[in-house]
Amino acid sequence: MEKVCPICNALAEVDEKCPLCGNRLADGGSLQNYLGSYSPYVESSTIQLDISEHYCVHLLVCENCHYDTRMAWKLIDV
Repeated sequence: MEKVCPICNALAEVDEKCPLCGNRLADGGSLQNYLGSYSPYVESSTIQLDISEHYCVHLLVCENCHYDTRMAWKLIDV
């Protein structure tokens, strides 16, 4: 079995509301994608994000008021 992020692999959707204006937060992608040009292609275990290797952290953005936050999803077996 392989462990994957349910958000990165479209197995689940982000269903979070902005705490400031109440709009639905949009997925800005995995934080791993923001670390460098080749970071999406690097094994996640080699990148330090100060989190467990069992989670994938995404940037969530409110397109209305520009609030942003980070949220972690537990990796699932597929």
